[in-house]
Amino acid sequence: MSKKNELTLLMAKVLLKLSSESPQAWDQSYCRFLAQGQTRPGFEFVIRWGRTIYTLPVQAEYTDLLAPLMQSLFDEMQAETTHRPILAVLTVDSAKTYKLKLEYNNPQAHEISVQALGTAASYFAKDEVDVPPRDQFRF
Repeated sequence: MSKKNELTLLMAKVLLKLSSESPQAWDQSYCRFLAQGQTRPGFEFVIRWGRTIYTLPVQAEYTDLLAPLMQSLFDEMQAETTHRPILAVLTVDSAKTYKLKLEYNNPQAHEISVQALGTAASYFAKDEVDVPPRDQFRF
């Protein structure tokens, strides 16, 4: 297994653990990681149940594990392609299948937030998910 795949698998396990602690049932979980320049990396976490998205709180316990793994993955990608990603969206489903999408140029791409639903920047395709009632945005 390549180092990139090992890092991605480790990150998927961390995201799976975070998602499994949610009181909300879910069938997919998403982590968006943005690391651009010298600014502090940013995280967003959401889970999906059917067509509904719920925001998970950002917890240092998990971001402290994920940040160095993401940075290492970005290092690997830069060494391989000479271009460094600035953004990653990691997805894990309840069957433990995972996928990773990288972005190299646009820091506004692949937004997973509820507020971005229906916009051009949203990770989710138009009509793929429903906008939840405002009182269900967070736990």
